[in-house]
Amino acid sequence: MKLACSSKLAPGNTFEEKLASLGALGYQGIEARVMEDAATPERIDRMEEALSASPVEVCSVIVPSPVYMSPLDSKAALREKVKNAKRALDVGSRLGGGVFITPEYCAQQPLPLWDRPEPLSARDRDRELLLGLLSEVADYAEKVSAVAVLEPINRYETRFYHTIEEVASVCNQVGSPRVKMVIDFFHMNIEEADIAASIEAGGDLVYHVQLGDSNRELPGRGHTDFGAGFAALRRIGYERYMALECRVPEQPERDLQACAAYLRSCIEETSTR
Repeated sequence: MKLACSSKLAPGNTFEEKLASLGALGYQGIEARVMEDAATPERIDRMEEALSASPVEVCSVIVPSPVYMSPLDSKAALREKVKNAKRALDVGSRLGGGVFITPEYCAQQPLPLWDRPEPLSARDRDRELLLGLLSEVADYAEKVSAVAVLEPINRYETRFYHTIEEVASVCNQVGSPRVKMVIDFFHMNIEEADIAASIEAGGDLVYHVQLGDSNRELPGRGHTDFGAGFAALRRIGYERYMALECRVPEQPERDLQACAAYLRSCIEETSTR
């Protein structure tokens, strides 16, 4: 298992500077966040050039867009989300790594304060829209040789799916080797009864991992048992990247270096668990 960090946390003003700082701080990968309006061919050319001169690799790609926040509730919305997904897959096909595909993402109103709401992926009409989106995503991912990843997101931030089991069911319904799963320890802390058991149930669908503690701070600043989760990842044969995706630290260079050391110690402990 290798360590990576979201570009939003990495010290530096340019992509080149972020690659250099992460390499110096002990990270092997970067999770590249490229805003949709900035994902121009020229920008991607410059990123590719920087990557060719760096040992740090892109482990995953996120192309945030206002389309993420709009509901997937109609054929018109489906067309817009397919268009956005294809842009993201184009970026991922050039930079590498899993490409995040998000049907909906925004704070839920009203907040589900007590019972966990039924995910929309379990409802016929909404499942039809979701599978329509992901079918086109799978076909296009195959065309451009990219891998799309779906993330179980907690009940306060999305409506479609919240647990590893729910996303695994969706992936199996799509039935494409180009559609996999990303798991995030912060979301798992909220939604999974047993993080290690849930990871093992995800098996080879787990293509990428994001790291954030129980309070969405850097790992080691909350109460998440990363050792147990990492041991489960080892048992399913996971060898890819685990990327920090959490609150920006107060002193990035100092805090990211300390976090890398903490995570390496957790990984080393998996041999005894």
